[in-house]
Amino acid sequence: MFNLRQLEVFRAVMMAGSLTAAGRHLQMSQPAISKTVRRMEDLVGFALFQRGRGRVQATPEALNLYREVEKVFHSVGVVEKYARDLKESRSGVLTLACTPTLSCSFVADAIAQFRQRHPGVRVWLQVAKTKEILAMAASGQIDLGVIFTPGDHAGVTTLPLFETALVCVMAPDHPLAGRSVIEPSDLAGEAIITNIQSEPIHELLGQAFRSVDLNQHVMIGSNYTISACALAMKGCGVAIVEPMGVSEIFPLAVQKQFLPSVKIFPRVIHARHVALSRTARLFIEAVKHAAAR
Repeated sequence: MFNLRQLEVFRAVMMAGSLTAAGRHLQMSQPAISKTVRRMEDLVGFALFQRGRGRVQATPEALNLYREVEKVFHSVGVVEKYARDLKESRSGVLTLACTPTLSCSFVADAIAQFRQRHPGVRVWLQVAKTKEILAMAASGQIDLGVIFTPGDHAGVTTLPLFETALVCVMAPDHPLAGRSVIEPSDLAGEAIITNIQSEPIHELLGQAFRSVDLNQHVMIGSNYTISACALAMKGCGVAIVEPMGVSEIFPLAVQKQFLPSVKIFPRVIHARHVALSRTARLFIEAVKHAAAR
């Protein structure tokens, strides 16, 4: 029925008490203000103002209408403030997904830094498997995902963060805990614990073992690094896993370099077809900073 400009004119006239003053406030001519008011009166079918001596007197109907119009402009003000807050990343929601160990390592640091700078932004963190994270990112269900295994998906854009390598994790009293590095030949008589469901990592690890049949030595397979490290700490064997989050979750665990090195590259991913929000871009900077540390 009414457009926002008409309501703005009506509100200005109510507040100023005259058509001329309302025109000055809105930088409109007095005839343009008068024409807008007449148009509104035609639409509602009753008078909004009684005119006389350069001023206007609101009718009872106009007073009732004014109360509702104020509610509209209050809502408009809320929307404008929300838009400003979004521009300055003071509000909104950031949806993330990452693997369990990453959620306990530099991703947690990045969230802490980000929240200090943008306390009005809510962060929803979902812990999931790499394949699930890739699917969620590609479909736009999350703003950002953080993964470490190689994961190619036509629907995502990938931003590498840094380079690291798999490590051997064991209990402090393990016979190999005194070694500076661990090689496949050192593990010939040991039970190996690894994530057999992470196909890319398992394949890279198999290439590192070369002449030794890795699958013959994997005595415990787990689909989570946390579980693999927990088993290693119980003396079940040596876990070969990514290093992120291990020291945070298992501060007593012994980590040893594995040679030949199996390189992995933690990375941020997001939907290729969805433009990143300002909030998401700011969080990527926080992740880069946390990862660099």
